[in-house]
Amino acid sequence: MSLRTRVLLVVALVALALSPAFGQPEAEGPRPGKYRIFTIPAAKGIPLFLGWFELEKGGRYKAHLPGDRLLGEGEYEYQAASKSVAWKTGPYKDDKWGGRFFVTREGKSHEIYLKPSTRATNSIDAK
Repeated sequence: MSLRTRVLLVVALVALALSPAFGQPEAEGPRPGKYRIFTIPAAKGIPLFLGWFELEKGGRYKAHLPGDRLLGEGEYEYQAASKSVAWKTGPYKDDKWGGRFFVTREGKSHEIYLKPSTRATNSIDAK
């Protein structure tokens, strides 16, 4: 590998590491707003809509079932060190749902993994 190729490779890796899409948004936590919840069946199938929740500023959330029926309310906390949401009170704490947080699609989507096959997504593209 030539010196020029090595220098370009190092520059590309540094640029990637410093870019906002490479791990930085996770430090800020999930944005407030509506997160749609889907589960993917074990057998090849269509994702099932389980409802949605809304993260509010100040660490509160409201959980809704399909049909927009309110399931309950609670408090959450974003833990930057583990990049996860901790459900402090309310229905998601009672259900022992997880909260691993990821930013995808160059920041357009925020995803919270509630269980291995269940995700909640907030996308700026959603209506």
